[in-house]
Amino acid sequence: MKRRQIITAALTAMLAVATFATEARAQEVSLPIPKSSKVEGSLIKALEDRRSTRTFTDKAVSDQTLSELLWAANGINRTDGRRTAPSARNKQDVTIYVGKADGTYRYEPKGHKLVKIGSGDLRKAVSGRNTFIQTAPMVLLLASDTSLMGGNMALSGIDVGTVVQNVYLFCAANGLGTVCCYAGENTDDVQKFIGVGKELKPLVYMPVGY
Repeated sequence: MKRRQIITAALTAMLAVATFATEARAQEVSLPIPKSSKVEGSLIKALEDRRSTRTFTDKAVSDQTLSELLWAANGINRTDGRRTAPSARNKQDVTIYVGKADGTYRYEPKGHKLVKIGSGDLRKAVSGRNTFIQTAPMVLLLASDTSLMGGNMALSGIDVGTVVQNVYLFCAANGLGTVCCYAGENTDDVQKFIGVGKELKPLVYMPVGY
């Protein structure tokens, strides 16, 4: 009798799973085809054009374009000092460093300016096995102040990720190429290069160029 009960229970469970799967399939809904856009500078066009680029020309990026790129990445867009990129708990933990042929700079959203921190080539310092970074006219280093996030690397990663997407979309909308390169676990040498402590953790490098 017990064996029959077990078999009956098993068959009932199988029938329930099959019924659930059938109902799940029956609830599938085809969505309308997303609208396309040929309007240069539009969000839809930027999303259509967004891609990763690892080959760059030697064409320089103008100061005007760099200014707009950095503002789009994580600049101030409101009078209360908040940014174009969201930040967990509004900690504003992300700092952007810019490496060009003439030196390394830190972007200061307040005052919208670059502060030169050294004459070394950041592109070479961060390239590692991604040697193509050295061929780009510049590289962005995105770092998170982990002390502001209580050491929660997931939150740091989310905040840096939102800046990454801003950079991608600006580049796609302005004829630039870029790619997101993971900084790796051991960033001691890069931290020494830019003169920061362990709490400011580089997470992503993004070469930018044409």
